[in-house]
Amino acid sequence: MNNNDDEIEAYLDAPCQLSPQLKAFSPTQVHRDINQPNPHKVPGYDLIDGTVLKTLPRKSILLLTFIFNRMLRLCYLPVQWKYAQILMNAKPGKPPTEASSYRPISVLPIMSKVFERLLLCRLDETMHIDGLLPIHQFGFRNNHSTIKQSHKVVNKIKESIEGKKTYPSVFLDIQ
Repeated sequence: MNNNDDEIEAYLDAPCQLSPQLKAFSPTQVHRDINQPNPHKVPGYDLIDGTVLKTLPRKSILLLTFIFNRMLRLCYLPVQWKYAQILMNAKPGKPPTEASSYRPISVLPIMSKVFERLLLCRLDETMHIDGLLPIHQFGFRNNHSTIKQSHKVVNKIKESIEGKKTYPSVFLDIQ
């Protein structure tokens, strides 16, 4: 390697200054996440589906792991992975002539979904270890469903009524 190659390698290995240190992905994790997608789901515009990924040889999985780790280190997501194919699904029992009778579904490339799942695992680990998310944060978290939040609110209201206190709350329903 010449001197420029060493500089480039050092730059690529340097973490982003303002980003938290995220642990690199292992080939085992990439292989596990590649085998996770349903092979019968609609592929993105690149026409790569789950069956193609499941048949990749070990060498290809190692290359994907290398690419994903570089993306993580450089905080970069390829622009092509951001484009979605929009499919319109008809709602049952609605007139087909109205726009509100259809439900849009965005289909992203499967490689984008695999990287997203891997990254989500890393971010979840960081959030739980560092305690960045408060315990009352229920949105977009595993094992924190709307039903659990509803039970929590109902219990707080019940405790307030039993203690002859008020429990101010605001409920917003957006359709």
